[in-house]
Amino acid sequence: MDSVINWIQRDRLIDLTKQMVAIPSVTTNEKAMGDWVESQMQAIGFANIQRLPVDESGDSLVAWTDGSADAPAMLVNFHLDTFPVCDGWETDPYEPIVRGNRLYGLGSHDMKGGGAAILGAVEAVLKSGVGLNGRLILACTTDEENWSRGAHAVIQTGLLENCQYGMIAEPCPEGVMQIGARGRHVFKVAFYGRTIHAAYGAGINAVTDASRVALRLADQNAIDLGFDERFNMPGSICVIGLQGGGTIILVPEYAELFIDRHILPDQTVDDAAAELHALIQAVGIESRYELSWDDRPTPAPTSYIVPPESHFVETVQKHMEAEQNRSMTHAICRSVADTNHFAGPGGVPILVIGPSGGNTCEANEYVNIDSIERTARVYAKSIVDLIGS
Repeated sequence: MDSVINWIQRDRLIDLTKQMVAIPSVTTNEKAMGDWVESQMQAIGFANIQRLPVDESGDSLVAWTDGSADAPAMLVNFHLDTFPVCDGWETDPYEPIVRGNRLYGLGSHDMKGGGAAILGAVEAVLKSGVGLNGRLILACTTDEENWSRGAHAVIQTGLLENCQYGMIAEPCPEGVMQIGARGRHVFKVAFYGRTIHAAYGAGINAVTDASRVALRLADQNAIDLGFDERFNMPGSICVIGLQGGGTIILVPEYAELFIDRHILPDQTVDDAAAELHALIQAVGIESRYELSWDDRPTPAPTSYIVPPESHFVETVQKHMEAEQNRSMTHAICRSVADTNHFAGPGGVPILVIGPSGGNTCEANEYVNIDSIERTARVYAKSIVDLIGS
C-alpha cells in the first residue's frame, strides 16, 4: 500500500485543483474542462478513453483499465460543471487563491477539489504498478448541476456492468460518511378555472386557487414528510414556482404550481402524490386540477442506501477513520446529484466521499487542502483493497 500512497503529493493535488478552478465550466459550457480532463487521463496512463457527447453541454469522458470480466469493477466519478458566478466574490472566482489551508475559487469545493483528489488517487494507483483484478472506471460527467444527462451517457455505454463499487467526490463534512441520499421529485399542479371579465368578479380564479394551495404548503406540518431516525433526516417540501394570468382584463382560467419534494429512502413518489392530492382537496378550491410529476429528460433521481454492514462500506470506512483519526457517522445526502442516477438506473452502490470546505455554491467558495489529501489517500487505499490483485 505504501508504494501507492507515496505517489500522492500535496503540491500535485493543489496544482490539479488550481488548474481546474482556472477553467470556466459553468453548466452547458464544459467543453474546455473536458479537453483538459482528457489530457490528464492520457498523462495518467489510461489506454481506453471515450468522449460521450451531451446535447447543449460539453462531453462526458470515461476512461477505464483492462480487467477480468468476472472480477468486480469500480467506478470513481466527479462532475465537470459548476454553478454560475454569483454576487459577492472578493476575488476573481477563476483565479485560485491559497490562504492557509483553504483554496478559494468557483467550484473549488463542488467539486474540483474532489476531482483533484480522484485524479491524484488514480494516478498513484496506475503509476505505482499495483495489480488490479477488476476494471477501474474513471467517469467525468457534464450537466450534473442540471439534468445529469452526462451521467446517463456513461450508464448507456454498458461499462458499468458488474460494477459493484462506486465512489463520488461530492463535498463532505469531516467525520461523516455518506452512504445514501434522499430522492427528489418535482410536482406540477395545473389549475383550470373559469374566465369572465375581471370587472364582474365572478368566474373561478385559477391563480387564487393556486395561491391558496401554495400558502397551505408553506406550513411544513401540512403534510407528513416523514423522518428517518437512522440518519436524523426528515423529508422536505418547497413551493418553487407559481405562474398564471397577466394584464388582460380577465379572471385567469389557468395557473401552474411547481413543488419540490425530497423524499426519504422508505418513501415512494406515489405516496408523495397521494399526500398532495389529499392536501389540495382539503383546501377546498373551486378549480379543477391535474397533478403530474418529473417532466424531465432523464429519470427522476430516486433515493438509495448502501447497506452499512456491507464489505464496501466497512472497507472505505476503515480508511476514512484512519485518515481523519476519528470514527465516522453514517449519513444520507440531503439533496440529489449524479450519485442518485448511478445508484438508481446505473445499478452501482455509491458512496459520497469528498473533501470538506465552505461557502459551497456561494460567493468565496473554498476547499480545505488537507481534506483533499486525505480524500485522495482514501480513494487510493479503497481502490487497492476492493479491486486490487
